[in-house]
Amino acid sequence: MQNKTTLLATAVMFAAIVFLFWQNDQRIFQDQGRLAVRPDPEDRDAVIFTWNSAIDVPMARRFEEAFDAWKGKTGRIVIELNSPGGSLSEGGRVIDVIEKMKRTHVVETRVGAGGVCLSMCVPIYLRGARRIAAPSSRWMFHQPTTRDFFTDEKVDEPAFETRMTARRFFKRYFVHSDMDPDWRAKLERDWRGGDVWKTGQELVDEGANVVMALE
Repeated sequence: MQNKTTLLATAVMFAAIVFLFWQNDQRIFQDQGRLAVRPDPEDRDAVIFTWNSAIDVPMARRFEEAFDAWKGKTGRIVIELNSPGGSLSEGGRVIDVIEKMKRTHVVETRVGAGGVCLSMCVPIYLRGARRIAAPSSRWMFHQPTTRDFFTDEKVDEPAFETRMTARRFFKRYFVHSDMDPDWRAKLERDWRGGDVWKTGQELVDEGANVVMALE
């Protein structure tokens, strides 16, 4: 009887820990869809765009609006990211806005201490002409998944379609990027069927050329 009680107490404690972690994640990304904009206190010619949320609507529109408001006041835009990833289509639109910024402005991307850049966040980060990250920042690369537009639930698709989607994603966002070719080839092998996790320090140590410098 005592063993059963101990097991039950352990299970309850474990469930409580999981719930606390879940709550913490919700607090981290609670500013859904809000872009914070402020002048860079260390550079009078720079403005900082901070996105602390999933890659989802209305991210592209928020970036477009902020750029329109600030493009005549600054020559450098710093994009701070802290995101669990999200929508491929919205991420593509955000990248289009960043490419528009780069025609006239210097664009830098950053992931700070304690920050994460997972999944679709990585291609957005890679658009920075200068890319900075904290050694402790966390990164995740994985093959894209298809999700239902209305429910956001994962959609099962034939294996060949999954492979095709992954190839298109890889070619569009990683092959045509500054990522080191040898590291990229290893990533393509490693990410099949699983997630590849790295820290900012590991990306620099491995010569991935995802992160250009640590701070």
